[in-house]
Amino acid sequence: MTFETDPVVPHSGQMTVLTSRLTHRSNDKPVSDLQVLHERVIHNFIVKLDFSSFAHIHHEDFDRLNDGDLERAELRFPYLFPTDGSYRIVSEFTHRDRSWTKHFDLQIGSALTTPALNIDLAREKTFGLYRTKLTVSPAVPVAGFETALVLELARGSQPVTDLELFLGSEVHVALWRIDGKHFGHTHTYTHHMAAMMAAIYDRATEPTARAELMTKMMDTPAELIFRGPKIPVHYVFSEPGTYAIFFQSAPGGEPQIFDFMLEVSQYREGMDTRIDSMSQ
Repeated sequence: MTFETDPVVPHSGQMTVLTSRLTHRSNDKPVSDLQVLHERVIHNFIVKLDFSSFAHIHHEDFDRLNDGDLERAELRFPYLFPTDGSYRIVSEFTHRDRSWTKHFDLQIGSALTTPALNIDLAREKTFGLYRTKLTVSPAVPVAGFETALVLELARGSQPVTDLELFLGSEVHVALWRIDGKHFGHTHTYTHHMAAMMAAIYDRATEPTARAELMTKMMDTPAELIFRGPKIPVHYVFSEPGTYAIFFQSAPGGEPQIFDFMLEVSQYREGMDTRIDSMSQ
């Protein structure tokens, strides 16, 4: 995958068109049989590396994909970088029932400075009209073990009960460790997903079957199960450290972004890694 920007040297506050092209490494021919997953062909996640801005963006948000775009595996979208600094773009796509990610770094403006990180581990936050609460189990997440995350939403003093699907799920979650590594993308934790995840993490499951199950899990028909105020997510953090987590959901049909940070620990003998039941 390659990315081009127009203008070649992008600046903050100026609309930039980003064009991606995807080819087979073996023969440089376009990957012309990409699969649609969660209503889009390629999902692009753009984050400033101080984690002060985030976008989840796609070609189809702005223009219909035509046959030529798909045959060339060439997709584009406009984006306005809000401020100068270092950005990371992660593009996620599915080909032949296997999901892939490609990572790109982009400098906006000329200053090559180390981003100043504001570590905010608060579990309750306000975003405009919305009050949010993040409940985590176990209370101290442990790398390599499953963690339950429940996002709870209120509009003013009233619990949100009018969630609508956003790109085929009640929530999309993108996360990075704050050094920019260990990207993850996941969705609402449903009973259907629970059964598949059990098979995926079963050591007896072959790697190829795991990949197929992961794709199948992501490609299940869209179904609204959780209308609010709570949205459950399960995730296995691969490494310890501080993570920035971006939740995207659509209360009242209007997409919103809610971001948190979470400290994940290294496993030590005797640590409690059990997940408590959190009623939905």
